[in-house]
Amino acid sequence: MSDLKESFLSGIRDSAKRPNVFGYKPHELQEKFHESEATGRIFLGGNRAGKTVAGAVETVYRLRGNHPYQRVPEAPIRARGSAVDIEQGIKKIMLPEIARWIPPSDLINGSWEDSYDKQGRVLTLRNGSTMDFLTYEMDVDKHAGTSRHWQWFDEEPPQYVFNEDLLRLVDTGGKWCLTMTPVQGMTWIYYGYYRPVVEEEDNLNVDVFQISTVENPYISQAILEEMTRGLSEAERMARRHGQFMAATGLIYPEFHETVHTVPPLNLSELKHHTVICGMDHGLRNPTAWLWAIVDHEGRVTIFHEYYQAERTIKEHCDVIKEFEKANGIEPSYRVGDPAIAQRSAITGGSVQSEYADHGIYIGTGNNDVNYGLNRVRTYIQNSGLFIANICTNLIKEKRNYRWDTWATRKNEETKESKDKPRKVRDHALDAERYLICSRPEEEFKGPAGNLYLPFAAPPQVSDVVRESDYEMAESNGSHFILGEDW
Repeated sequence: MSDLKESFLSGIRDSAKRPNVFGYKPHELQEKFHESEATGRIFLGGNRAGKTVAGAVETVYRLRGNHPYQRVPEAPIRARGSAVDIEQGIKKIMLPEIARWIPPSDLINGSWEDSYDKQGRVLTLRNGSTMDFLTYEMDVDKHAGTSRHWQWFDEEPPQYVFNEDLLRLVDTGGKWCLTMTPVQGMTWIYYGYYRPVVEEEDNLNVDVFQISTVENPYISQAILEEMTRGLSEAERMARRHGQFMAATGLIYPEFHETVHTVPPLNLSELKHHTVICGMDHGLRNPTAWLWAIVDHEGRVTIFHEYYQAERTIKEHCDVIKEFEKANGIEPSYRVGDPAIAQRSAITGGSVQSEYADHGIYIGTGNNDVNYGLNRVRTYIQNSGLFIANICTNLIKEKRNYRWDTWATRKNEETKESKDKPRKVRDHALDAERYLICSRPEEEFKGPAGNLYLPFAAPPQVSDVVRESDYEMAESNGSHFILGEDW
């Protein structure tokens, strides 16, 4: 009898030490998070602000099929948790938080060990609800599978993982939440959700909650101050207040949409101005074409883009010629990736010659990447490059164009930074680089002190290369490279 009594008292003591959802006392913003009935919820917070706790408790509510703030699907349900990696994201954050808040009575035999399959990383409750745990490092195929009712992302996922996991919610009309500290800068979450919802008030059926660590009544502010003392101001804002900071590692950090984008140009006014084209050819990847005008002071305004994958060269040419004919545009020249001049060992032809067969003549550009990046940055820094806001693909690529990084944190700490861009989603950017490098270096040296007026004066046509020059160069067998021969 004494052993039974001691076991009973031990259980009471353990329950008192180990809180669960019945003893959960949310602070004000956590409560609003739980009350939200939006399809998606994003909880942005500094470190130790309570965002992960809110995500874990919300997950427990749904696994139990019993929510104190709203009606939820009855148990059993199928849920998923996605985190950065196994060791840090799942083993040290997600699993401990769920284990912390789930009542023992909801576990099989009251035991976490009996409920959690370590090998399969699947949690099964006594009511039949299940939750699998995946990481952002896994192949996207691993994130497929059967439908889910609930999805919890802890920290920002890659967009392709996010999209794949959200597809699991379609059949059930499921819901999701993302809890994160925005230390990666203004990434796709900022542009796809935060800015539309918070700043532009678009109705995406997503609620965004943002909390500073200093608002968490359970955190010592003295300890927080000590923890963040050595951080930069931008990182302190992210770590303490959950605010998006300027992204690190950007190749064009000087580019700001409010400064460097302009409304669409009136194409009927272009006929007496210098128009130039830049292109980057792809097949499975998009083919990108950009059209720009050059004003009398050498400033460049990119006013139109064409961005398509999985089309033949003839199809590209048909669209290009139709656009130019409809708007009376006659480019002074076109310049592209030097790789288009490479001849096929089978056909003997090249991408460049095939375009020429369809009446589109392209010169090969300067492909010194770092030289090109520096030229583009010079134009941006000195108010010499503007982009019409309808060139959405170019703008999107520019937002996220970063220097390449090493695969592991250890290599990042022991090796010098890579001196080349990350080669992903840069097709329009390459076309822009060829276009800018095609201009004479002496043409644009910086602001002339005048307001930007794209149509301030007639173009200087005497210094431009026309399509006839390419035809002559081709017939003479010469290799024409804009940006070097000027």
